[in-house]
Amino acid sequence: MKIVDYFEPGTPAALLAWGQFDTTLAKTAHGLLRHSKILKPVCVVAEHAGKKASDFVRPVRYDVPIVDNLKDAARLGAKVLVIGIASVGGYLPPIMRQHVLDAISLGMDILSGLHMKLSETEPFKSAAKTANVRIIDVRHYSGELSVLRGDIFKSNTLRVAVLGTDCATGKRTTAVQLYEFALKRCLPAAFLATGQTGIMLGADEGVAIDAVAADFIPGVIEKLILKLESEGKKLIFIEGQGALRHPAYGQVTLGLIYGSMPQMSVFAHDPSRKHFEYFEGIDMKPDVDAEITLIQKFVATKVLGISCLGENFKHEVYPVFNPFDESQIEKIFERMGEML
Repeated sequence: MKIVDYFEPGTPAALLAWGQFDTTLAKTAHGLLRHSKILKPVCVVAEHAGKKASDFVRPVRYDVPIVDNLKDAARLGAKVLVIGIASVGGYLPPIMRQHVLDAISLGMDILSGLHMKLSETEPFKSAAKTANVRIIDVRHYSGELSVLRGDIFKSNTLRVAVLGTDCATGKRTTAVQLYEFALKRCLPAAFLATGQTGIMLGADEGVAIDAVAADFIPGVIEKLILKLESEGKKLIFIEGQGALRHPAYGQVTLGLIYGSMPQMSVFAHDPSRKHFEYFEGIDMKPDVDAEITLIQKFVATKVLGISCLGENFKHEVYPVFNPFDESQIEKIFERMGEML
């Protein structure tokens, strides 16, 4: 799925993140503010009216104002309302329902990455039909399903997977930063999104793999990689999902690594976490060494480095880098060249 098939580049968008903009659950809003290529954020809809996006998340490419109603969003030019959160379980919080209906009544399209399919849920379905607007559910795969055929082992493109030790550790952000660095160097690179936010950003190809039946995840990923390769892409950055050690999401990670068979990997890690975020009942915590060891039991991938926003984290074996520091990313690319 490519978002450019649904929206013209530069389409102004409002990002709905009510009650969650200052949490990691607003990672869709954060991601669009940092990296959106097709949609142009013009505001965030949250309870912090009068403040700016950069008061809550940095760095951002679009430092837009925060408004607390859709009429103000419309006055700023918004033509689409993006559900800017990734809630646990993928449902629309009740507090956001009226904002979505307000946007529809103002003639805005709705772009959602929730598991909950808004286009088939009342009252949104009827309201959208009356207002003649679209509800686009990104997290629902409608393409051809196929099991992995093994053609990925014949691929000649370099596949770099950005994996991680938990959800919301910076996998997508790191993948896009690496991808944009490659484009600046005029390399034939692609970004393959595997989650709803990456697709919304304007990825070269994408599928929300947690909405694909488990048997078909590797095959769908394999097919998209081969498609990008057929288009001349020689270097593909693959957005990771969850963590293999995570009991709630590890099955998605496993399908992704089987489908992509990455020759190289980067691991995004937040060393401050004492447990998997929002899963306090699981008596485990993110562990980068344990994650790398487990991943390498399934795929022979070389580790380029560890992406981390923590100022003081160091590793004895692998280089640690800040994905927003271009000089540090350059060193990761140098290491990539040495490993080829």
